[in-house]
Amino acid sequence: MLMLGLGEAGKNIAKLFKPHTKNYKIIIFDENDGLEPRATVEEYDEQEIKLKHKGLSKHDEAMLFVCGSGKVAGATLRLLEALKGFKTTVVYIVPDLEFSSDRERMRHKAHFGILQEYTRSGMIHEMIVLDNKKMFEVAGTGTTLKYYEKVNFFVYTTIQNIMYCRHVKPDFGRLHEKKEISRISTIGLGKFREQEKLLFLLDNITETCYIINIEEEDLDNDESIIPSCQEIIRENKSLDRNSSFAIWKSSDENHFFSIHYTHFIQE
Repeated sequence: MLMLGLGEAGKNIAKLFKPHTKNYKIIIFDENDGLEPRATVEEYDEQEIKLKHKGLSKHDEAMLFVCGSGKVAGATLRLLEALKGFKTTVVYIVPDLEFSSDRERMRHKAHFGILQEYTRSGMIHEMIVLDNKKMFEVAGTGTTLKYYEKVNFFVYTTIQNIMYCRHVKPDFGRLHEKKEISRISTIGLGKFREQEKLLFLLDNITETCYIINIEEEDLDNDESIIPSCQEIIRENKSLDRNSSFAIWKSSDENHFFSIHYTHFIQE
């Protein structure tokens, strides 16, 4: 899979996948790094992007990390055009709008809306929306000079865990097969049997997949694991959400990730 980072936030997240170069090819684009510096979003949108990197033919999927508030994010559609031959997922980082400038908020609003329309049309396979403010609440912040490092690493570990479970057979249950139209999503997580924390407040959730990681000792000895998972699914079905779960053996404390889907445009 190609892991692409566009702009400051995007490239810093994509670079964290470098230890897994056996599975991923890392490609980054930023000012003076694959892109010529430009003064405006519109000028970045005018730049033609061609992927001329070695080894592209070995991959058929791509994941693009981008935060839409920066000027460089104007090159997103040009980069997506260069990825036409790939099954592409966009991980969109919502900026902390409370502390964003008017121009940053306008850029985010434009990019967020356009990318959702591209996702609904099928040009983008899936759009995963993550809110910086929500992630800071979970991961915490770094020091002044390393303010975003914890959040970037949190995005990396979350995506890497989900990707691992998507490619390794579960010990119990099955991965959710979402409907074709359910292309807009977010991620939730938490300790098993504790309250879930969503990384974006997704409206009109229609489908949910739970990726549950349980210590081997509990898988062997705790008879309440499956009933607890089934209760989570019942709660989702009571909200008219198509839902399922799968369990993987874990060396860490019992925890879960969830993927929530919708086909409705988000504000």
